[in-house]
Amino acid sequence: MAEEPTVEPTEEATTETETPADAPVVGEKRKADDAKADDADAPADADADADEPDAKKQATEPETTEPEKPKYAPVKLGPKTFETPEDMVKYFSWILNNMTINQDMNDYERMVVEPCLRTAHPDAEKKIGSGIKAFQIRTHPEHETRCYTVIRTDGTTEDFSYRKCVEVLFP
Repeated sequence: MAEEPTVEPTEEATTETETPADAPVVGEKRKADDAKADDADAPADADADADEPDAKKQATEPETTEPEKPKYAPVKLGPKTFETPEDMVKYFSWILNNMTINQDMNDYERMVVEPCLRTAHPDAEKKIGSGIKAFQIRTHPEHETRCYTVIRTDGTTEDFSYRKCVEVLFP
């Protein structure tokens, strides 16, 4: 095998005319990184670099103040008081998902659900009809999902949305 020729640097190879103008000089990146680290450790003064963190802080401050939750008046349904719509949705959702299907609600649950339907549902009169015998969680005949159902005194049934009630109670 032939030996590869060794190329030794010459003065011509190291002149500025052959080195691109934007090529980094060896060690300059380390110096720049060290300078940034020193600036981060130094106390902020009134120069332009010190204003940057304030600008970032000002940009983030509205984000922390904007998503402030609106204040609601508490809503009392029977023995239970709800401070926020989220509390009410959580409670009614828990009943919907945990109660045995086709079983009458107990007295406590009825004391919460009945005033919710009567006072807040847009179609309360139609839903109540001849009167309320009981409330149950049933499977919706069309959607095959759990739903609140009012059992009327005449034996007929009607489903209703607790979410519509929440929207009225917490506008």
